[in-house]
Amino acid sequence: MKIEDFLIKMWKDYSELNPHIIKVLQLIKNKEPNKIINDHIALRTFNHKKINRHILSKYFVENGYKPIEDLFFTKKKLKATYYIHSNPSLPRIFISELLLENFSDSLQQIINKKIEEIDAELISNPIFLSSGIPWNPIDFETYKNIQKESDYASWVLAMGYIANHFTVSVTDCSYFKNLSQLNNYLKENGFEINSSGGEIKGSEKQGLEQSSIMSKEILVDFSDGLYNVPGCYYEFAYRYNNFNGFITQSANHIFESTNEKTEN
Repeated sequence: MKIEDFLIKMWKDYSELNPHIIKVLQLIKNKEPNKIINDHIALRTFNHKKINRHILSKYFVENGYKPIEDLFFTKKKLKATYYIHSNPSLPRIFISELLLENFSDSLQQIINKKIEEIDAELISNPIFLSSGIPWNPIDFETYKNIQKESDYASWVLAMGYIANHFTVSVTDCSYFKNLSQLNNYLKENGFEINSSGGEIKGSEKQGLEQSSIMSKEILVDFSDGLYNVPGCYYEFAYRYNNFNGFITQSANHIFESTNEKTEN
């Protein structure tokens, strides 16, 4: 599959699972005459040798992406790498992983057991990156217990492998001049902006400003029934002076867009 076609599939799977994303995009398109440019796509995983960020990145690397920088998130107990394609029209890819060894034995046992259920052959197929959970669903009580230790871990266990978020490049917008204008417009239309660390994370001096809506709850099929849990979210980025990277302090707060409650 061509990388361009696969990125379209990723968007289709992500937006169909999270219909509120389509509403946000339509609101932006109602005001914005320019084509909406995607700044980056983010994926989440665990630092298990079978399924870590380096494994997930293979398809992208084989299709022209190059790893640019490794990032460390001590507070969130995460590592990440972002990748850039030689074709500047293609979005950056940001893949993060939870450092399992920094969590309780019970959390590690649950996640390792789920990872053991994954068919290794599936991982080599790019479709895996946008296929949802590759293991048998957990029960809702287990989800809630894991969530007490890590919202990130519970999100991956419930949602599996799908884009965690896409990102509108506000830099390339003409109607929306800055993130404050866009944030206020979305709030006026009923969307909650992630306020952890402030509604706008980063600064012009740092080269990047970011904001995001909070994820909306979606129905997920657990082993003991359907329950509403946080789905995916939509992010917005404004870059200055051709800055291509990411700001770890800002990303710490952006990660909380899938939390049930943000931490201020």
